[in-house]
Amino acid sequence: MAISLTGPRPDELILRCFFQLEEFQMHRLRFERMLHPEDFKWVKKGAPPPMSETKKIKLEELAKIGFGETFYLKMVEGEVEAENELKELAKKHLLWTFLEKVRGIGTAMTGKFIAAGGDIRKAETVSGFWKGMGLDIVDGQAPRRVRGNKDTERRIPAFPHVTRIGEQIRQQLLKQNSFYHELYTKHKADYRARYPEKPLMFAHKHGLRIGQKVFYACLWAKWREGYNLPAPMPYVFDILKHDSGRIFTIEDFQTE
Repeated sequence: MAISLTGPRPDELILRCFFQLEEFQMHRLRFERMLHPEDFKWVKKGAPPPMSETKKIKLEELAKIGFGETFYLKMVEGEVEAENELKELAKKHLLWTFLEKVRGIGTAMTGKFIAAGGDIRKAETVSGFWKGMGLDIVDGQAPRRVRGNKDTERRIPAFPHVTRIGEQIRQQLLKQNSFYHELYTKHKADYRARYPEKPLMFAHKHGLRIGQKVFYACLWAKWREGYNLPAPMPYVFDILKHDSGRIFTIEDFQTE
């Protein structure tokens, strides 16, 4: 799967490659579950569920229209090629210079972040970037789905792939990046002190969100500056300031 480096800009190439990777992966997982249940990572550990007669008939009919073992193997191969291509494109992107030393963010995650970020030219402010990444606030709350309510304005914060990537980044940084964990711990404790009556999960999510907003703001600035675009400093975001009074930078997340 060769992607030409002439034509679309690097950000678009990465986005296109990412969408291919997601499709390959989705179909590979679907057919792995049906054709090779012994290889599928089931939520519940133990032996895979037995093959029912209905499932056998389904597999036979799917094979007749081209969705059999050959299709599955094509998805496996395509997924590997797309992931390798995504990593190679990420290495050539200007953000890799800053993310290479960030523990918890490898080449694949760098490519996913760039795909989630979309067209950085349109994100003229960090608050606009946060909104596109699903990290803005609506009426004092993080946007979310409301069960049974389809008319509530902006309850789905971002494209599904953006929120999935955001969750992956949060978990990776929380496990592996000491500075992110420091931000998470501090703001989780602050939330608990301000709202002791609220469930612990609220404080946990608040800590994750603040750490991610700081991380994204640092990358937004480098990304915009890399394209010779203005990156105006947020004017009232105290969360972006270190205890010393200086503004956080992506170097704070890096390790030697």
